[in-house]
Amino acid sequence: MEKVADPLLSKLQLLQDLKFLIDQGSNHRIDYRRFRIFEIRLTTGVIDLVAEYRTHASECTLPEIAKLIIQKYQL
Repeated sequence: MEKVADPLLSKLQLLQDLKFLIDQGSNHRIDYRRFRIFEIRLTTGVIDLVAEYRTHASECTLPEIAKLIIQKYQL
């Protein structure tokens, strides 16, 4: 029996990968307790990862999106 990919799980995997890349790119300056499923909570506000991904997904790779987020929010 062929296993069918769950679209929700693949989207969650993308967000998890994005959070991992942000963590790496910021030299681990963000405490993982600040990471939520769809957002990163900072003392200065909240980063909506879904909105950021949707904004750049058509023109950037996941590592590029992570780099843009790091630069935009000075992480």
